[in-house]
Amino acid sequence: MTYDELLETITSYTIRDDIPVTTMIRLAEATLRPITKHYLSEKTETLFVVDSVAELPSDFLEMRAITGESGQQYKPIAPAISDVFDGQVGYYRVGQSLTFVPSASGEADDQVSIAYWTSFPALTDIQSNWLFDRFPNIYLRAVLKESFRWLKDPEGVAIEDAALKEELSILAEDDRRGRQTGPIIWESRTWQ
Repeated sequence: MTYDELLETITSYTIRDDIPVTTMIRLAEATLRPITKHYLSEKTETLFVVDSVAELPSDFLEMRAITGESGQQYKPIAPAISDVFDGQVGYYRVGQSLTFVPSASGEADDQVSIAYWTSFPALTDIQSNWLFDRFPNIYLRAVLKESFRWLKDPEGVAIEDAALKEELSILAEDDRRGRQTGPIIWESRTWQ
């Protein structure tokens, strides 16, 4: 599905050409961004730690893992309770930055590597994203749900909400399968 095909499909479902579709796309994206975590949205980046603070990337959604150059153990902590044991470095998030709290005998590395889920960029007529490319039906259902909400059609909203939940379960299953690891064992068996 292309961007133009998405717009045409929305118009064909709603039988209206006055719906502000680009606004509905932005509303749908705002709803989808925090809930669409998938292996295709994972990224690794090196952050520089200055005065125990590192700025997070602009596309940061949620942390997966954090490691330092020295091999120290990093663990999430609450800002008010810095329960950090010897040899560990705690961290907590404040806005778009991470604050590091080392144990009494340690210190935070100058650089840390984070693995994280990214938020997908906005879909436009000249820019796509992994969610639309791989799961266009999620976009379709989310935009239709917003469109029916704009049309004040509760039945349409309910139908599209149920369809969106089905599509999101397909996304979750694809993510689960994409994370499966381990040895693949090939063996030949014969009937006797």
